[in-house]
Amino acid sequence: MNKLAYFLILYLSLFLTELIGSYLFLMFDSSNYDYQGCLAAVALWNLWRVLFYGLTFMILYFLFFTYVKNLKLYKPLLFSLFNLLVYILLSVLSIVIWGKNVPLPPQGVMFWITSICIFLSPIILGQISYFKRLMGNM
Repeated sequence: MNKLAYFLILYLSLFLTELIGSYLFLMFDSSNYDYQGCLAAVALWNLWRVLFYGLTFMILYFLFFTYVKNLKLYKPLLFSLFNLLVYILLSVLSIVIWGKNVPLPPQGVMFWITSICIFLSPIILGQISYFKRLMGNM
């Protein structure tokens, strides 16, 4: 398989892990236990995140990882740090560009829950041997 196929498999797996993690964190954070409301909030937040940041993230990913192939760092940790930094930078940059009317403001509960899940998902998937090899091939 080529790098694009590896990336798409990894990106979709990370996205699903982030969705599940965000849902669980939001369920434990909210006191009313509105299952469908939490699911709708997580799905809508992550749909906006993929729409606004998806293409930019992919471009930055391919630019960044072409230069750091030989970096001897635990790959899931490298993915975690990269994902989190890109998400925070794009969120802050969206405030600078569009002002206060952005769909994903870098504040509030969903921003922090998403940030935690973005950081933890590569580390969680890095415990599975298939995804560890997949990250190593990137």
